[in-house]
Formats: sequence, C-alpha cells, structure tokens
Amino acid sequence: MKVLFYPGCSLKNNYPEFEKSSIEVCKKLGIELLEIPRWTCCGVNFSLATDNVMRHLGAVRSLINAQEKVEEMDAKIVVTACSMCYNVLKRVNLTLKEEPDKLETINSFIDDQPDYVPELKITHLLTLLKEVGFEKVENKVIMPLKGLKVASYYGCALLRPNKPEGIPVDDPENPAILEDLMKSIGAEPVEFPFRTECCGNYHVVFRPDIVEMRTEKIISSAKSRGADVIVTSCPLCLYNLERGNEVLDGRDRIPVVFFTQLMALALGTDSYLNDEIKEKILRKIEGSPA
Repeated sequence: MKVLFYPGCSLKNNYPEFEKSSIEVCKKLGIELLEIPRWTCCGVNFSLATDNVMRHLGAVRSLINAQEKVEEMDAKIVVTACSMCYNVLKRVNLTLKEEPDKLETINSFIDDQPDYVPELKITHLLTLLKEVGFEKVENKVIMPLKGLKVASYYGCALLRPNKPEGIPVDDPENPAILEDLMKSIGAEPVEFPFRTECCGNYHVVFRPDIVEMRTEKIISSAKSRGADVIVTSCPLCLYNLERGNEVLDGRDRIPVVFFTQLMALALGTDSYLNDEIKEKILRKIEGSPA
C-alpha cells in the first residue's frame, strides 16, 4: 500500500525520530509512506479570520503537489503524523471543499501551479493504522510491551474543534484510539483526567510559566495513575511536556515519546529512542533483554 506522506517542519528539523519511526512502523505493516514533493510549511495554526485565506497558501501549495502525485498511489489520501499539521491541512481542505468562493480566490492567486481540486482526503497516521487494523499491528508484534504502563496524551489538535465534522480522530470527550493502539502492542493503557487538556501551545514563547504550570499538572496526573511513560503525536506537546519535566523533581519526571517509537520497539525495528529512555522502558517490560 502506497500513500502520500506530509512530514512537516517539526519532524524534519526538530524531531526526526518521529518521522523515522513512523516510516519504520509503516514498513512493518506493508505501508509505504511516500513524501510529497516540494511540500511547504502548513502554516502551523489554522487562521480563524474568515477573510484571511492567504494564510492557507502554504497548505494549499502542498496539497497541489500531492494532487499531482496521487494518481500513482493506492488511495487519494495524504497522511501526516504531526497533530498540528493534521489539524491545519484537514481544516484548510474542508474549508475549500465547503466554500467554493475561497477555493476560487486561492486558485486565482496561485497562478504558477495547477488549480487545486479538493478531492484529497487528509488523514492522521493514527486513523490510517486503525483502518489497517490494530489486530494486524498485534500480529506483527515481536516484543510485547507487557508491564509497561502508558499514558496517552492527546492534547488539542487531534480532537478539536469538533465542528466541522470529521476533524477529531476520535470522540473529543472520551477518545480511545491511542489506548487501543497501545493495547495492540502489549502495553497497559493508563487513563488520566488531563489527557485531553491543552499543554499551553505557543505560550511557551512569551509565557513559559503558563506552559510549565499546565504541563506539570498533566505529568503529575499521569504519574499519579502509575504511568511509566507518556505518548503523544504532537511535537509541540512533547516539547512543552519536557518543559514540565524540567521543573519537577527527578523522581516525578516521566519519559515523553512519540507513539510510533513504542510501536517500533514492539515491532522489532529501530525505535530511535535515546539510550536513557530506552533503558528505562526496557526495565519495565516483562521478559525484555534489559
């Protein structure tokens, strides 16, 4: 199965372990992620100003490039692993499907590329894995993560807004897609009340105290439920959670990793975990080499 993959800036520049582990996991499941040629930044945040369609140009240019390649793929879908990229690309695509006047404005402005025809489906890697089947993931597991207690942190971009329909990857109030995935690789999901709370987003730039306050609560909540590790699909959330770890005592800190890294570990491929975190995780897994 070949699908188009939008990596985004954070995976390329700051968190290559997320991209690499995503590619490795998909290979194990018979999925080939083919990078969109000449993609550009998605814009990071979806513009809420109804007359500011120019903020969508970066996303649309990438979708046009995807459109030119999609005929060679097995499905008309664009997959992304980053929660923020997913949220922006999905909302831009839905906007252009539902508001033809904005589509016309953008197509008339982008005069150096073909017109965009919003027939692509934007999907998150979690959704793709669910469609492939978590039972298939389970059948590919080489080292079950038995004994590892995992807190799944969703944050905002995977679940909000809940309108228009189709943006949340799961129930916005009570998601389970990450927990179900963790079960498929043998880990024990740990539910905690802050799993869908905002980490503070870009307040980290000007008001890091807000981020530290919020992420300290998120981490402490997961810790109080016995979590050994927190998984996420958002590079910004991971960065902010690490800020929260920094203000906690060493005993209260919890490793924060991308969900594909734990999957890769269980599937017997390179997880790109750093040595210290990998050693901590392996010590928790029953029957592991650690």
